[in-house]
Amino acid sequence: MSESEQAGPQAAAEEAPADESAAAGAEPAPPAADPAEPSPAGPSDSTGTTTANAPDAPAAAANGDSRPSPQDTVRSTPRRETGDAGDFTRYQEARQQNALNKLKRSAVANGSGSAFYAEQLTLGGDSGVEIQVLSVSPLTVAHHLDSHQDVDQQTQMAARLAAQHVLVLAGQPGSGRQATALTLLAGRCPDDHLKILHSEALGILQALCQRAGELLTPGGFVVDLDDQPLKLSTLETLGHLARKHRAYLVVLGELGPVDPDRLQPHAVEHRRPALGAVLAVHLRRLLAGHPGGCPHQDCTAEHTTAFATRMLESRQVQRTLDGAPSVRSVVEFAELLAQSIHSEDTSLSDIIGQWRDRLRRLAKQLLQVPADTTHGPVLDPHRQAFRIAYAFFHGHPLSDVFEAGDVLSATVLPRYETREPAPANHVFARELDQLIPPEMRASGDALSGGRADDNPRCARLVDEELMHAVIEVVWHDYDSLRDPLREWLTALVGGPLERIRVRAAHIAGILLSHDFDSVYRDLIRHWARKSAAYRQSAALALEMAAHDPRMVGRVRAQIRSWLSSPRWEFQDSAARAYGTLVGAQDVPDALWALRELGTRPELAFSSSVAFSMSWLYLAGAPGPTADALDRWITSGNDHLSKHAIRTLLILSRYGAGPDRRDRPVLADTAMSDEDRAEALVRLWRHALMGQDSATRSWDLLRRWLLAGDADKELAAFLEVLVPRVWAPPLSLRAGFYLGIWAGRHPDSRTIRQLRDGPPEAGSASGAAS
Repeated sequence: MSESEQAGPQAAAEEAPADESAAAGAEPAPPAADPAEPSPAGPSDSTGTTTANAPDAPAAAANGDSRPSPQDTVRSTPRRETGDAGDFTRYQEARQQNALNKLKRSAVANGSGSAFYAEQLTLGGDSGVEIQVLSVSPLTVAHHLDSHQDVDQQTQMAARLAAQHVLVLAGQPGSGRQATALTLLAGRCPDDHLKILHSEALGILQALCQRAGELLTPGGFVVDLDDQPLKLSTLETLGHLARKHRAYLVVLGELGPVDPDRLQPHAVEHRRPALGAVLAVHLRRLLAGHPGGCPHQDCTAEHTTAFATRMLESRQVQRTLDGAPSVRSVVEFAELLAQSIHSEDTSLSDIIGQWRDRLRRLAKQLLQVPADTTHGPVLDPHRQAFRIAYAFFHGHPLSDVFEAGDVLSATVLPRYETREPAPANHVFARELDQLIPPEMRASGDALSGGRADDNPRCARLVDEELMHAVIEVVWHDYDSLRDPLREWLTALVGGPLERIRVRAAHIAGILLSHDFDSVYRDLIRHWARKSAAYRQSAALALEMAAHDPRMVGRVRAQIRSWLSSPRWEFQDSAARAYGTLVGAQDVPDALWALRELGTRPELAFSSSVAFSMSWLYLAGAPGPTADALDRWITSGNDHLSKHAIRTLLILSRYGAGPDRRDRPVLADTAMSDEDRAEALVRLWRHALMGQDSATRSWDLLRRWLLAGDADKELAAFLEVLVPRVWAPPLSLRAGFYLGIWAGRHPDSRTIRQLRDGPPEAGSASGAAS
């Protein structure tokens, strides 16, 4: 459940509740006979293990297995789950920052002569969204104007921007949206008044609306939403603010989350230009001044023109362009062709192969340790380890890179190497410029120069896909590095920082796509048997692997194998895995599996089922998830009821979205659906009367009432809903709490309204027993 693919609601600032439903107790003793572990699952169409591949698969005991089924296994000592992989809020935020399946294009990445200069760092309103304001140099603007190829509807785009002051370009990353945006803005503003607004967090447009007076100045701005959704009301507000401040905004969004038809007349679908035209303009520009500086005496303008024409007319080149992933890759192809102007035409295949394998070749070059260095060979292991960490933690603060690199260099690698003599600690020899070569880093990182306004400085690769290339090279080209790499990832997963744990799990998931059997056997299986943090990382690794279409069947079969295992650790790992993209791809199956797991006493003291139900609700399936919770709360199974209450306590802290942060997402859904409101009443009543959940539930309901003071629609809804929740036998306790809350919050209109009109005696729909 990577956060790059889901633009889910924002969490409230406070931490999600920890599981307090279980009494403290020691971990139970292991069973006398260690049960068999689930092995790496085969393809989904395999007939070798059919019981783990069907939702109605019977328990092992029903198939004649002498081992008891998980449902029949009761532990003699209560087990309390400690450290459930951090709280849900931090976990969600870390996943949003670590979306590797669709790498975010950084606003400070360079591309063929482009340069962006960090100007200031601004906090966007009270939301806590950090916005970087980056000035675009006039030289970069001139470069784009010189080489930009017009796209479909560009004339209409320019007219709409002039009339409305805001325009949305909805298209795929790599389609040249940023170049089009800068070209459009250059037609309305001076070249030295163009800037880029960038943020890794959600809600950048809402933060921009709040701080328009400080951020918007006369000039042009580019805002990249990545895969966040967009509403028409937000665009209309931005257009009004942009006119007021004489600014022009071009917003970059992705098709799907951003629907141009629903955002008319502000949005236009952006299609990439003809790649042949892109190659032609860049190749001719690169060769324009070549004869003047060429050492070959027979190099003339006619020679360069003939070479460019020959390359552009080559069928082999045209076939290569058909497989180009992006406009930027075509620019890189033009640069490689220009460097090969004096090569024989028979070497064109080698040039094309070099372009296709360019990142892998760069990765190998970066990881090769030179035989002789100015500081001696003792520093080479540190340099190599730090480059791996820099690549693996692309986009993370440099503090994460230093921490992860130090674990690999100082803790892990010495166990596998013989270092004689012992390396001296040359502190000043470990400068970033010496550890990371310029060809590996994006120019934005180098230009920032460690200035105070680049806060915090982050690892920025010259090409985001270089991270995947480094992972592949490390795994396939350095056989002796596999064991240290597995140990390093295991150490990082066990660390205290959530975002480092999530990134390490995602790296393991990428490795699964390269070598599923080996990585699962030697790494993921061990994680799935350890503490909660490791089990959560095992689930994230399988989710990452599921982004590869070839791995989806194997991943789903492996999770089903965990579900059928008699070991509670594997069952818990399965519950966590269903709260990821794997569960979102098949919500009915995920809800069935979570219900099956939720009935088992083995998971009664774990929050994994509630976390996964919460994630499914926030990830785009609120209806089916809410229906399932309603069935759970009214079922005769005490374990399901407790999981439903835990899910309520988690979701009650989440806002309805970036533009409605103070409105609880559960209330927002129920406000327009009476059936959802009835189900919400039943959930709240059970939670408020629960022995282990009552204290937190009353406090969370108080926060809902306070949120109603700033939201008239929410207040009107709560004034009807809450009296139904407080129907007998809760009415006396409700009056007690209302008195306390009124004293603590004398200015709260919602609390005062409920206190002045206390709930009447009567029965509530679906009242808790």
